[in-house]
Amino acid sequence: MSLRTHWQRRFGAFLAALLVSSRAAVALADDAVTVDSQLAPRRYELGTFPILAGSSDIGFQFGAAATLSRFYDQAFPYAWNIDLLLSASVKDDAQGFRLVQQSHVLRLDAPDFFSSKLRLDTRISYQRTINAGYYGIGNAAAAAPFNYEYKQEEGRIRSIGRIRTAANRLDVAFSVNVRYEAPELVNGTSKLQQDTTAQGGARPVAIGLDSTLLAGIAAGVMLDTRNSEFVTTRGLFYQLGIGTTVGASEQVSYAEAAAVLAHYAPLGGPFSFASRFVASFQFGRVPFYDLAQGGVFEPQYLVGGETGVRGVPQGRYAGRIKMISNLELRGTPFPRFTIAGQRFRIGTTVFFDAGRVWSDYAAISAADGNSLGLKYGVGGGLFIQWGEAAIFRLEAAYSPDAISENPSLPIGFYVSDGLMF
Repeated sequence: MSLRTHWQRRFGAFLAALLVSSRAAVALADDAVTVDSQLAPRRYELGTFPILAGSSDIGFQFGAAATLSRFYDQAFPYAWNIDLLLSASVKDDAQGFRLVQQSHVLRLDAPDFFSSKLRLDTRISYQRTINAGYYGIGNAAAAAPFNYEYKQEEGRIRSIGRIRTAANRLDVAFSVNVRYEAPELVNGTSKLQQDTTAQGGARPVAIGLDSTLLAGIAAGVMLDTRNSEFVTTRGLFYQLGIGTTVGASEQVSYAEAAAVLAHYAPLGGPFSFASRFVASFQFGRVPFYDLAQGGVFEPQYLVGGETGVRGVPQGRYAGRIKMISNLELRGTPFPRFTIAGQRFRIGTTVFFDAGRVWSDYAAISAADGNSLGLKYGVGGGLFIQWGEAAIFRLEAAYSPDAISENPSLPIGFYVSDGLMF
C-alpha cells in the first residue's frame, strides 16, 4: 500500500511532463554501516522528490514528495514509514493568475503499532482536479471530445488496520473511510450533466453531483506471504472484504464485495513474474465517481488509470461490476550501485493489463454492448529503488482507448511512487 502520486492526470493537450528525481537522502544509523555497503539494521531513510510538470489544461505544476522510513532490527517491512506529498499548479488565463489543481497526501504506516499485533495504515488527503473524466456508465460508453470533463474536489481520511492471527501470515483487516466529495460541472453541456438530469420523467442515469459527506467501513482478511513489500519476487497477497458506504445527500447508500489476488514468482536470474486479479461488485445507490473505482480497503480506479488498466484514461469506464487483470514481467538486471553512500538499483517492467465493466447485473445490456468488449493496455517502464523503501517508477502504455484523450498520441504516461502492486 504505497503512496500513489497523480502528478499528471491528463495528456490530451500535453506540453511537457518533467520529474526531476533528485533525492536528498540521508541514512541516520544507530550503528555504523559496514564497509561492504550493507545497510545497518537500525537506521532512518529520508528522501525527497521534486515535482515539475504541466499541460495546457492545468498550467505549471510544482511540488515535492518526501518519505521517511525507520528500520529497526527485524521489524518487517520497517518499524514505521511516513509519506508526504504537496503538489499544486498555477495558470495565467482569462480568469487571471490562479491556483488550478492541488494534490496533498500525508500517510503513516506503522506495522507494529505500539508494539502490538496491530498494523495501522492511515492517510489524510486533499485532491482538486479541473479535468477529471466521466464518460458515462457501462462497457460500451462512448467518448465525445470536450464532453466528458468535470471538476473534482475531495478531502479524505482513511485508516486500514491489520490484526495478526495465530495462522501464519493471515490477518483480520478492517478499514474506516470518511470523505467529502464536491464535484462540479464545467461550462457547457457535458456527459455528467446529461446523466445526472432526469429526462422525460425517468430517473437520472447517475447520481452524485451534489456535494456530500460520505462514510464507509469494511472488514475482511488478508493473506500475505510476500518476501518483500518493496520489490516482490515470490509469494502472494490476497485481500478479500466487504464494505458499506453511506452519504449525507441523494440517499447514497451502497455495499461492495471485492477481491484482490496478487501472485509473484521468480523466473530465474534477475527476472520475476507478477500477476494481479481484481474483482469488485457494488449494490445500491452508488455515486458516479465510485462506479469507476473498486476495492473495499484501498479503493482504486480500475478500468483506466495508473492503478488499473494503464493506457486507458482514468475514469473511462464505470459500472457496478468491474474486473481487471494485470500481468508484469519485472527485472533487476543491473547491479546495485552507490552514490554518496546511498544505494541504488534500476529495474524494468513490461506489462499487459486488461479489464471490463458491467453497468448492472443484467445478463444483456445496451450500456455494455453485445461483444466481449475487453479493454486493454500494453507498455513498459523503469523504476529506481533508492535504499529499500523508496521506489520511483516511470511507465508508458498504449491503449486504443487513449485516443479519446489524445488522438495523435494514444499513450498514457505515469510517474508514480512504488510498483503498481
